[in-house]
Amino acid sequence: MLPGKSQQEALSKCIVYFYDGNSRTFYSLDKSHKNAKPNQSLGIRRLEKMVMETFKGQWETAIIYENQTNGKELVKFKNGRRLF
Repeated sequence: MLPGKSQQEALSKCIVYFYDGNSRTFYSLDKSHKNAKPNQSLGIRRLEKMVMETFKGQWETAIIYENQTNGKELVKFKNGRRLF
């Protein structure tokens, strides 16, 4: 889990709905190093890798959103496949 400030600075978030009924929110790590500019595509790739490799076979649906109030849906996964 990221500290509160890092959660606010993240450009994307991923909500994962697991088969056991639980859900968790993960925030993107958008920087390659401390002084780098945030890169949303890097953060999205890292979230995708986490969903597809780390939690492989454990989740039903995963959705990546912009980390804003009413943020736009960016990527959706269902049953191990990327939908868009």
